[in-house]
Amino acid sequence: MRQWEEVEGSERGELQRAWHEGNISQLELDRLSLELRRVTGVLGRTEREMQELQGRLNSSESTVALLRSCTAIDCCPSGWLLYRGKCLFISSEKKTWEDSRDECEKTYSQLLVTKSWSRWTVPTFLKNADVSYWIGLQKGSFPWYDYGWLEEDSEGDSEAWFWVDGSLYERPWKSKSNGTCAIISHGSIKPAQCTGPSDLHLWICEKAAGPSLPFK
Repeated sequence: MRQWEEVEGSERGELQRAWHEGNISQLELDRLSLELRRVTGVLGRTEREMQELQGRLNSSESTVALLRSCTAIDCCPSGWLLYRGKCLFISSEKKTWEDSRDECEKTYSQLLVTKSWSRWTVPTFLKNADVSYWIGLQKGSFPWYDYGWLEEDSEGDSEAWFWVDGSLYERPWKSKSNGTCAIISHGSIKPAQCTGPSDLHLWICEKAAGPSLPFK
């Protein structure tokens, strides 16, 4: 009888040790699982950052390749500014938005489209300027059949804005905009009234930089 009790006690001790070790193993597995999820998250963020940096690098390489194909003299017409692969014309007189657009078209260009710019790439002279410039952004000036999902307000008007190249402005105003055209002021895009002859601003034209473009 004593022998059986000793055997039973030994087995019970083994079971308790196994149970204890099993709990420790489970805790270790849980800890390792949490660590794995954390490392996976870090790797995912790093991969996204690398993809973003690669995209910027590819864009920079394309710009450098373009600029290497021309000299500082024939990249842009006389009186135009070369900036990030674009030739920019900064006006010295004020006109309406429509007249400004027409002036750009006369030089085979268009009003400035800044959709590829971030807050870090806006030229310093625009951030520091105390004047406003018309840019190529206007409210609801393109056919709605291409953008049938856009909502209209109670008066039948849409708050959608379009660049002069036909693309949709993807950074809508936080509240209903007061104006139907856009200006850039201190580096920021703002809505502005442009329906009357007294709604005048300076303007900026743009065209792609390159040695074989017609400069007029």
